[in-house]
Amino acid sequence: MRLGTWPRHARRSRTSTRTRRSPGSSVRSAAARSAAVPEERGFQWTLALLPAFPIVLLVLRLWHLGRQDLNTVLVLVQNVGPLDLVSSLVISMMWVPPVVLLTGHALGLLYQVSAPAAAAKRPTWLTRTADRTPDWAVGFTVMWAALTWQLRFLPALTMVAVVVLGLTVRKRHPDDVRRVRVVCRYLPLAVAAIAYPLLWPAIGAAATHGEVTLALLLALPPLLGAALTGPIPARVARPVIHAPATAAALVGPFVLIAVFLRTPVLPSVAIQLVERDVVLGYVVAVDDTATTLLDDSGTVRFVPNSAVTAKVLCAGAESVPYSDVDLFGWHVEESFMEWYLPDRDPRPTDEVRCAGRPR
Repeated sequence: MRLGTWPRHARRSRTSTRTRRSPGSSVRSAAARSAAVPEERGFQWTLALLPAFPIVLLVLRLWHLGRQDLNTVLVLVQNVGPLDLVSSLVISMMWVPPVVLLTGHALGLLYQVSAPAAAAKRPTWLTRTADRTPDWAVGFTVMWAALTWQLRFLPALTMVAVVVLGLTVRKRHPDDVRRVRVVCRYLPLAVAAIAYPLLWPAIGAAATHGEVTLALLLALPPLLGAALTGPIPARVARPVIHAPATAAALVGPFVLIAVFLRTPVLPSVAIQLVERDVVLGYVVAVDDTATTLLDDSGTVRFVPNSAVTAKVLCAGAESVPYSDVDLFGWHVEESFMEWYLPDRDPRPTDEVRCAGRPR
């Protein structure tokens, strides 16, 4: 045999190997790639437009403060610093990233566990979120939520953490029956056995005060933890999982806008004048000659500094709690950071002037 030549039977075997491939497989793979292209492009468009959402929120907040008057909005834009708006946005929306990440991760894992063949053949934006999120990011997000979520939502956070852990074990170790049983059955029951004695005083107080929603937020999540760690039927997995996720993705921005429109971005003050009149509003700017205020009706007022005798910082209505329920001194509407860190009395320093009456 000459160097550089192949035997005839070897060439025949290679040719037969090439021709043995079914033409239908290439057609099916091309169809799968073409079906995945629109979802991939939609996901990329979502990521591209995501940074513009905070800017839209800030503009709408100023538009709401100015009562849809363009001149008032221009005055606010000229005097209100971007750091003030960004700080209020960050403080009021710290709970949002854990909600989005943990919920999307849990739903993606549930779909992969319930219909593994369909999830592998046609990945969705939920499955991509579950695949591309590392374990350390999930753990960091859980700790972030534990510090920033209010006490009434911490049972739901515990439920989501248990569900994510159970679904992760089912996905990575589907044949290890013992490990799946321990993590998906015994662990949620143990968490519920620990949570109910701790939460029972708050649950009883909420039921006594007639706060049904609060009682359900504290009582239901430990029960649902064991029920959500298992797969659902593969036939209904895609619509059952993706329909609520899509609806939440469409409605979520409007909910965030409604929440942020109620967030204070300017300090609320009461100014007493020489004529013993009290002006209530939000400080927009202070210069050498006048103090610019925005009152509750959306009107910009320029108060001369020579007519001002006193200024009082008032507390907004957002700091007033709606519930009297607490758990061992920890109020249900406070996060761990708000409860643990030093806090001030939410009552105004001068209730008379903040009520609009001269002192």
